[in-house]
Amino acid sequence: MNDTTSTELPFVSVVIPVFNEERHIEACLNSVLAQDYPADRFEVIVADGGSTDRTGAIVQRIADGHGNVRLIDNPGRLQAAGLNRAIMTSRGSVIARQDGHAEWGSNHLRRSVELLLSTGADNVGGLQEAAGDGVSGRAIARAMASPFGVGGAGFRYSAREQEMPTVFLGTFRRSAFERVGLFNEAYPPHEDYELNHRIRSTGGRILYTPDIRTRYHVRDGLVPLARQYYRYGRGKVRVARASPGVIRPHHLAAPALVAAIPAAALLALTRRGRRLSVGGAAIYVAGCVIAAQLAGAREPVAVRVRIPAAFMVMHVAWGLGFWAGVAATARGAPTGGGTPPSLAASPPVLQQRRP
Repeated sequence: MNDTTSTELPFVSVVIPVFNEERHIEACLNSVLAQDYPADRFEVIVADGGSTDRTGAIVQRIADGHGNVRLIDNPGRLQAAGLNRAIMTSRGSVIARQDGHAEWGSNHLRRSVELLLSTGADNVGGLQEAAGDGVSGRAIARAMASPFGVGGAGFRYSAREQEMPTVFLGTFRRSAFERVGLFNEAYPPHEDYELNHRIRSTGGRILYTPDIRTRYHVRDGLVPLARQYYRYGRGKVRVARASPGVIRPHHLAAPALVAAIPAAALLALTRRGRRLSVGGAAIYVAGCVIAAQLAGAREPVAVRVRIPAAFMVMHVAWGLGFWAGVAATARGAPTGGGTPPSLAASPPVLQQRRP
């Protein structure tokens, strides 16, 4: 963008929903403010869902020293509600989503805008670089960056620029929200996947590139990891009830694994069945161990030996959540969904820059 003056660049609104992020929010905001994109061409809106720690105070201190940072309340508390509230108060023709426990590379906004302008995509995202503290956190981070752990979530590991069903966070044309609506608050934690599905269903494109990188701090501990992936699995069913096309073959792998556990227990009642059950379990465990060695190749032994457990927790928790969602559907639980909020205001449309 060296041939473009500051006033010709699209104005970008960075939206960040937060709740109790005092450990990471300062590093997050520092990474946003350190962008090699002109400071007078972007604003930062942090929507706080009622944090009970020092998150609000930290954000306000930073806002006091930077005129382009604002702190607003998110009475809806949910992440999607915070995103929607921030977007509705924003003024950019580009909306860049950030997370309170993530940090951008310095080229994030510049490169994202370049790709929006040059490709015509509606949303651009990059590589999620998982990071963890201590041996447990580092093991979880390595598991979350492995295809064996996360299946088709290519934005966690792919080295190739390509179109994807969804991307991590994302930088959007405002016109995409005007066309399909905002985030649907009925689908946590898959509001991003559901939104991108709506964008693609109207002819929009979601572009991934590995040269935009975001450092993402994972949950530390297998119990928080299990809760996270249980919510992912259950939430996927909720989205699929309204939009069946969001289910891909790789989404069924973890549910199949969970379904195989009681089947294996029944088989084990006979001698031949016991051999089949033990053999199947051994193959799965061996797969976890081999994938862990590949995922943690540069990590110390203390980290590598913990990666198989992280894989197993992710797979089983996601599968259990999926079947819990199916059970809720069978009981006649409300579908939820409805019409997502609309974006009425329309700042200047993002235009292709001229040489």
